[in-house]
Amino acid sequence: MKTSYYIILLLALCTTAYGRSHKADKLFERWEYSRAARLYEKEAVRHPDQDVHFKLGECYRQMNRYSQAKDAYDKVNAAGPYSNSEFYLHYGQVLRSTGNNEEARVAFEKYGQLNPGDSTAQFYIESMEIVQEDHKWDEPITVSNVQAINSETSDFAPVLYRDGIVFASSRKTPGHTLIYPWTGTNYLDLYYATKGSNGTDYTDVVPFGGKNINQKYHDGPATFSADGNTMYFSRVEKTLKGKDKKKYQVEQNKIYKSELKDGDWSEVTAFAYNSNEYSVANPVLSPDGSRLYFVSDMSGGYGETDIYYCDRNGEGWGSPVNMGPNVNTFNTEKFPSVDSAGNFYFASDGYQGFGGLDICVALNKDGKLQKAKPLKAPFNSSTDDLGIVFLEDGRTGYFSSNRVSGSTGDDDIYYFNLNHDDVDTNLVTSIYTIGYRPPMQPIASIVPTPRDSVMDITPAMVKAFYGSIYFDYNKSDLRSSAKDSLSRVATYMKENPGRRLILSGHCDIRGTDEYNMQLSVRRNDAAIRYLGALGIPKSRISATGYGFRKLVNHCDKGVECPEEEHQKNRRVEFRFE
Repeated sequence: MKTSYYIILLLALCTTAYGRSHKADKLFERWEYSRAARLYEKEAVRHPDQDVHFKLGECYRQMNRYSQAKDAYDKVNAAGPYSNSEFYLHYGQVLRSTGNNEEARVAFEKYGQLNPGDSTAQFYIESMEIVQEDHKWDEPITVSNVQAINSETSDFAPVLYRDGIVFASSRKTPGHTLIYPWTGTNYLDLYYATKGSNGTDYTDVVPFGGKNINQKYHDGPATFSADGNTMYFSRVEKTLKGKDKKKYQVEQNKIYKSELKDGDWSEVTAFAYNSNEYSVANPVLSPDGSRLYFVSDMSGGYGETDIYYCDRNGEGWGSPVNMGPNVNTFNTEKFPSVDSAGNFYFASDGYQGFGGLDICVALNKDGKLQKAKPLKAPFNSSTDDLGIVFLEDGRTGYFSSNRVSGSTGDDDIYYFNLNHDDVDTNLVTSIYTIGYRPPMQPIASIVPTPRDSVMDITPAMVKAFYGSIYFDYNKSDLRSSAKDSLSRVATYMKENPGRRLILSGHCDIRGTDEYNMQLSVRRNDAAIRYLGALGIPKSRISATGYGFRKLVNHCDKGVECPEEEHQKNRRVEFRFE
């Protein structure tokens, strides 16, 4: 009898555990990560196996709760090799987002070993190397959390409107009680805040737009015409029924328009390219209102989501045009914006940047956008950074981030003002990208030109100095001018035995990735050997080859450039530490 009792009890417990796990799996498949996580948490206590911890980590990662995702993934990793190789890719991404770069490298390498035909892992490893090198050139830029606006939930994508800003928020709006099952917070609504005496002083944070704007599900972000009387914004409605619901399964983001009439925002009208098959979202009007940018996962794009635009056609909009490979990548692009100079900003996880979504900029050169680059820190962090907007001249503005340091909640809005920082007066956000080097005015006259100049070094210059030597096409042999410059470097290093030399080798765009990487290393080695012959030990020198990853101009693949422009990229840069 007692034996039967224990068998029945064991079966009951197993059935309960199975039911809980099965229900969590169903919730996970429906993207209800918040509810699924609660069930996986209970299951992990009772049956702490790898699969449960992996699924729990996946929930946390999807909710951007990176620290909790790391804890769950750590348990998967500690239990030994895991059967699903995607784990190692996601583990690496989470480790990177939480500042554990060395562990992230190990995870990425493991993913690469399990998927030898997939270059994604190498992409992320190289990204970490690029960022580590780039941090050496950070400018002392301050960003401030706009605490008067931010809540303990998500606040992001600010846009200027009247005497304040409008932004999207998942805080609890009076009268709105529905919970977004992906995150476990409220659905998005639009909010308005009145600006006070400075960039971080705001008052009267209230829901924006009235009954026609904030409704039951997601509303926001938004964009406005120059006169403030027309608004386009993202919205999710749950209108699918019957056969359509079975066919499409998921409700898509759509764009709607409203106009300010007699002090009230009108009933909305649908954007011409809304669809039940794909999303359109994140609308942004160009400054003159002639173009509408937006994000979509419609077929025919470059990656998961791309940025498109429509040009105004009378009272309507022309057909969508993809922004092309200078903006869009194999991954995700979101949150477009344009500054007064026509430079195009957006958030992406498809560039070799800091991790998560990075704010990138494609510079406007004579009406054509150049290949985009991620902004440097502190605009970008190891987590998600997005939704930048400017107040004046590209030196003052706001952006959003879910970085941990200095945060109030999930996504927060941050303020920057380069006019208040000790940076060069000519520095604007559009040029402060990965690869940026601060101007060194005291030594500008003696930095060598690509062909013949010889560098002279004085102790007063060294702390901030960087310079270059240049090479012939497809060569790593030192020119006479390069030898002269390196001889002066050697003299200085002998007089200052505490200084170390940092070299970085580079190539122009011609040739394969692998060959150019090897060539950039050979160019470094040529400089190291010459310095060694002059009595400088290799232990005082560190060197990294970058191939053609850090071009100094627009001479990228597919771009016709004169030889003198290609020459600027065939170099070894050096600085003292």
